[in-house]
Amino acid sequence: MRILIKPSSRQVRGPVLLMLMLLANFFSSAAEPGTRTSVGSQDQPREIVLKTPGLMYDQPRFKVNPGETVKITLENIDEMSHNLVITKPGAREKVVALALQLLNDADQRDFVPQTDLVVSYIPMLEPGEKKSILFTAPTKEGVFPFVCTFPGHGAVMYGAIYVTAGTMPPLEEDKNIPSQHNTAHAGHAGGARLPAMYRTFMPNCGPAGIAVGMEGDLSYCWDAAQCRLRYAWKGGFISLEKNWASNGSKKAEILGSVFFTDTVKAPIRIGQKDHIPKARFKGYTMVAGYPTFHYELDGVAVSERITPAAEPNSLERELVFSGPVPSLWYLVSDRQSQVIDAPGAWDGDYFKIRADGQETVFTIVIKDNQKNEK
Repeated sequence: MRILIKPSSRQVRGPVLLMLMLLANFFSSAAEPGTRTSVGSQDQPREIVLKTPGLMYDQPRFKVNPGETVKITLENIDEMSHNLVITKPGAREKVVALALQLLNDADQRDFVPQTDLVVSYIPMLEPGEKKSILFTAPTKEGVFPFVCTFPGHGAVMYGAIYVTAGTMPPLEEDKNIPSQHNTAHAGHAGGARLPAMYRTFMPNCGPAGIAVGMEGDLSYCWDAAQCRLRYAWKGGFISLEKNWASNGSKKAEILGSVFFTDTVKAPIRIGQKDHIPKARFKGYTMVAGYPTFHYELDGVAVSERITPAAEPNSLERELVFSGPVPSLWYLVSDRQSQVIDAPGAWDGDYFKIRADGQETVFTIVIKDNQKNEK
């Protein structure tokens, strides 16, 4: 005799509900191919693991449902330090600029600026370190950038968190992640539209280099740590291809020829001509595509703007000093290539500028004199 035992409704309901919950959680948090993610539960949130194979995150983007809490893990497999800073939508470049100002602080705070533009962050990790944070997405959909704010990294090392119940845009059309074509220069397909600015590792410059490409096939490198112009070149702009996949040992490639190099470490002197003032970078503003750098020299506020000069193959630097300045000197490395337009007089290679009340303004035109060299 065969005995049939009918399971109770409670015995059936438990396994079925569990299977439905797992399937629902899987499909609601499904990621694009190549994304490392683990399925979460009520007690264990879904985990997103990001690694750092050079100046990049191996996953440039991922999706989080509105209101969902995820565990974000950063694993530094590179040979230099990296962090991960999540910003409010549209605030990535502003946060990177604020982080650059921390170069002058004794407490650099992992290069994470104290601002409400920062949503959350993983601090600076040394090679081989790993750390996790919990990120709870807002209920309102949006795109939240994440970026490494170590000086020079933020130009190429960033990504995006898509808080949405929908789908992310096609990868090749996504404007919120680094371009897969990492070349930025004029006159080539896929190149950057000029003027353009990149904060990245530049040859013959410290970690706070800023490359600016201008109209007229002119470009320059400005050092935000020392608050001064490093050099200028003509021709193409820069290529970031080698810089992208390296650990920082590879610099951006200059696509042109350098025609001016300022060999003076601190050309602007305040008070005494042999006194090197303390420089403190304050940030920059953009006007018509060109940056105006703001900094302090011994507490004196300075703004500097570099644009193409009227004369071909020349740059014009306009420097504005706010407030009274006791004495102002400018030390030139090459009097043939630098023309100073300011009231004052030469004293050897020093030009003593006559300060003018509450604001002192003068300009320096930098010329390409290589064509005159024999």
